Amino acid sequence: MKQRRANRKLGSIERDVLEELSFGDLMYGFLLSARSTSRMHRLARERAMQRYRRKIAVERLIGAKYIQASGERLSITGKGRLSLGNAVRKNMQSLRNTTWDGKWRLATFDIPQKYGPLRYKVRSILKRAGFAMLQQSIWVFPHECEELVQLIKSESNLSKYILYGVLERIENDTQLRKHFKLH
Repeated sequence: MKQRRANRKLGSIERDVLEELSFGDLMYGFLLSARSTSRMHRLARERAMQRYRRKIAVERLIGAKYIQASGERLSITGKGRLSLGNAVRKNMQSLRNTTWDGKWRLATFDIPQKYGPLRYKVRSILKRAGFAMLQQSIWVFPHECEELVQLIKSESNLSKYILYGVLERIENDTQLRKHFKLH
């Protein structure tokens, strides 16, 4: 019985606790080393700024009524869904109305299993917006769509798991060009 418990995978809360504790150990080590105090301060400032930016973004979304807070939980509201739907429609219109600038927009996500339903929603939104799946969890689109990706990332738990980029070239993109009717 003890053997099974020792080999059990850590849950998300346990991992978060261990990460916070390891950061505390890192800070303690910095404090003991006289030469690394500036590095310690820089790391502490970066973490504080990241928490502050996230807090401000959440407050802004709550103020705009895109999300609602219920205790410690955040959820998207009808207005937030509507805004996301508008961004999807705008994305689809840009696919039909704009000439291609020769650049590919890439959205990648690596969402942990604990957010499985959110992973499904992200995939569904990208499909509805007209993205093409390049590989598992890597989606591509030929027109500007950063606004859509930022809206998806505004879901409080997802911002660190989704990346957006612009590529000058994708190797062997003939299938993609056909898919998006770019000749």
